[in-house]
Amino acid sequence: MNKRIITAISIALLFVRAAVGEESAHSEESVSIFSGTLADSIWAVIAFGTLVIVLGFVAWKPLLRNLKAREDTIEKQLTDADDTRKRAELLLNEHKKKSLDIIEQANNYANQSKKEIIEQARKEAFAITDRANSEIESAQTVASQQLWHMAGNMLIQISNEVLGRSITPEDNKRLIHEAIGKLQEESLKE
Repeated sequence: MNKRIITAISIALLFVRAAVGEESAHSEESVSIFSGTLADSIWAVIAFGTLVIVLGFVAWKPLLRNLKAREDTIEKQLTDADDTRKRAELLLNEHKKKSLDIIEQANNYANQSKKEIIEQARKEAFAITDRANSEIESAQTVASQQLWHMAGNMLIQISNEVLGRSITPEDNKRLIHEAIGKLQEESLKE
């Protein structure tokens, strides 16, 4: 291709040199663009036509081929860039969806953990309340038994003072049980 271009330029320079050589020979005369012979006109048309034909084969076709190749390359690059942009948008949308899914899963996990922690705290609170109620009932039972024993002892002392004699342990037990039974019946009525 370079040889063709060099050949075309060389031929063009030869024509220019021939034209310049003729001009210098006639430079002494007043020259106008319309002055000249019919042979000069024909020679100029032939030179111009030859130049156009040579440049058409040597330069024009390769130039058009290169321009077409450049156009195709640019079009391919634009198409590739558009495809790449579309793929990037798809990836971006996919990653946005994945990140939203991850955030949703994290929120669900947090809510589930929150519910589990609240439920566990509620169970522990109920357990603590149950233990406290059991301890209170146990303390009430112990206090009630102590109160009954104290009341029984007081009854024995009162009965000793009222009767003026001492009561045998069997009488004591019988009286205590009777008194406790009566007190329990009265406390249940209230």
